[in-house]
Amino acid sequence: MKKLTLFAIATAFLFSATTIYAGTYPSSDGETQITVAGCTLVTTPAEADSSNVYTLNPDHTILLNNSYFTYWGRNARCDELQFHVDHSTSISRLNSWLKSVVRGWFSDIGNTHYANQTVSTLNHEWFFIKEGVARRIPDILTSWSWGLLVGDRISIPRAVQADFYELVTIGAPMEFSGGQYSEKINSIWMDGNRDYSSLPESMSTIIDKFVESKFAGSPTDGGIFERCTYASLYSGDPWRALLDWSWMARNVGCALAPTA
Repeated sequence: MKKLTLFAIATAFLFSATTIYAGTYPSSDGETQITVAGCTLVTTPAEADSSNVYTLNPDHTILLNNSYFTYWGRNARCDELQFHVDHSTSISRLNSWLKSVVRGWFSDIGNTHYANQTVSTLNHEWFFIKEGVARRIPDILTSWSWGLLVGDRISIPRAVQADFYELVTIGAPMEFSGGQYSEKINSIWMDGNRDYSSLPESMSTIIDKFVESKFAGSPTDGGIFERCTYASLYSGDPWRALLDWSWMARNVGCALAPTA
């Protein structure tokens, strides 16, 4: 009777394990399924759908997704992965195609998803794509004047950065005075105005954090309108890398502060 019970338990365990992994590939931990960018890799064509990708070569499928991230800065969709699996796309062929598409975007950037967006490069430059031209955003006051936020930028992947500079027209830098919020931002900076009600909520939140020094140094150091230099809170700070902070020397009490 005991032997029968043990056999039944073992059989149930094996059946359960088989059920968990039926039609999928187990990860190295033996407990989860292999997924690529949210797409579960499956072993039979009938299981392929909007969230499952049929493949007989999981490693190659992972590399296909890596190529999308390398050249397009995003993961592949499940249908994109399935297309390349079905057509046995080689990595070299995919890389060549992905890059050619990006070059097409850059050649006519004003009519792409980059239009009216900001982009940053690994050269620590931040641009606003306006009317087909990339115009550099020099400092945070200028970005706020135009209602632009660092956190909304699109990063140009390293693999196509040279193509960006080759194909995109670089225009004159953005000017603070041209932004729709320039008067308000100037009042916040020079007059100590702390009424942000006329600004977009997302921008108000960011400005308040800088005013409270949560992005510009320790709470006891004061915010960016009180200090004379910018201090990063952590390595890799995008604000420090992308923007010029020399304007802080014109804050009240600093070396270049305007005199009455």
